[in-house]
Amino acid sequence: MALIRIDPSSEEYRQFVRLYEAARALRPSEVDRWNRELYATIDEGQNWGSFHPDGYFKLSKELVFDKLGPDATPQEQVQALATVLHESNHARVQVNAQNEPNAVLSRHSKALDEGLTEWVSVNDVAAFADMTGYGELPDAKPEYPAAYQATESLLEYAAGPEGASELADRAVDAPVVMRWDVIADEIVKNRLGDVVPPDPQHQQAARAELVNAMTQRGWAELDRSQPDVGPVVARDTTEALDQATQRIREHYAGSPGTPYPAKTPNFLVAQQEAQQNLGGSQDRIVSRGGHVDLTKLPPPNAASRVDRPEQTVGTGSRQGDARSDSVAPQSGRTTGDFARAARATPSPQGGEVRFLSGSPSAAQAIRRRPDLGNGARGAGAPDGAGINRPGISRDTTPPDRAR
Repeated sequence: MALIRIDPSSEEYRQFVRLYEAARALRPSEVDRWNRELYATIDEGQNWGSFHPDGYFKLSKELVFDKLGPDATPQEQVQALATVLHESNHARVQVNAQNEPNAVLSRHSKALDEGLTEWVSVNDVAAFADMTGYGELPDAKPEYPAAYQATESLLEYAAGPEGASELADRAVDAPVVMRWDVIADEIVKNRLGDVVPPDPQHQQAARAELVNAMTQRGWAELDRSQPDVGPVVARDTTEALDQATQRIREHYAGSPGTPYPAKTPNFLVAQQEAQQNLGGSQDRIVSRGGHVDLTKLPPPNAASRVDRPEQTVGTGSRQGDARSDSVAPQSGRTTGDFARAARATPSPQGGEVRFLSGSPSAAQAIRRRPDLGNGARGAGAPDGAGINRPGISRDTTPPDRAR
């Protein structure tokens, strides 16, 4: 394969400019992404052409440039003209709208872009041939057949066969990632207009649910798929839209004043909203509800009163610890009572019950290496060191400095 830059002073370049300007006259737009660089590809098989994101066109020498002249057959001419029209339509719109909540920033939009652009180009090519002096030509055969068929099914689902062309005109004028939303808007108007309020928030939420339903997995590679995949994806999309419209109807039957709780199609907007929710100041607020007016409480119930036994000092208490014999738990038992009960109650094994009987004794404690992952520095002594450390030496000279 070879790529050749077309000289702006050449006849091929002037011919393309004439066709490009006619295509823009057929569908006017304020956007023009072409940077005036034009290339021809040689020996690239059935690749008719492309519009590069950097702003230049690549068109096949064998399939396009060589077929625009009088020596080509009418079918070859119409296919070459449809290619010029298709690629010119790519250059007249923006791709991204990353701040729109219903934008689909995935390859699903690429497949719909190719299917929709081919659909309007095939529809327009007869008028395009006439206005550029080619006269009457046969119908063009659509490329991207799978995406073309699924797109046609989607347009007819939303607007009906009579309204498909008008809907396609509106959708192809929108940024590439927003065309799903244009189609969803038509569905809301024609199929849900009696339940979804005209409020913008309600409308956007309903469209979001429909956009999520339309962007089936099969759409992601539909522009590269075999023709027989198109009807399958069209069927799955129709079923998903039927289910989505039913969910929206059921929602408004029960909650007519609340927008449908749809997931935001644009993951960037969803992330921004989540970050905003997490980005607020984390203030610790003093609640005034904790101050209770005791005068407004009901009198105590005498039946719930618990008599407090005589205070005694437990033999297990620490000497001089005022809390151990002067502060009793709320249950009415003193700390000394707890100590005596612990010593007197036999354990199920026949021994005495320890106060924290569910905890292992210190003698049973086993030191283990911490599992901190590969490369992490462990804590404590290396394996093999005893857990029982010797008592503190009273020798004032450290052992390693003895000499």
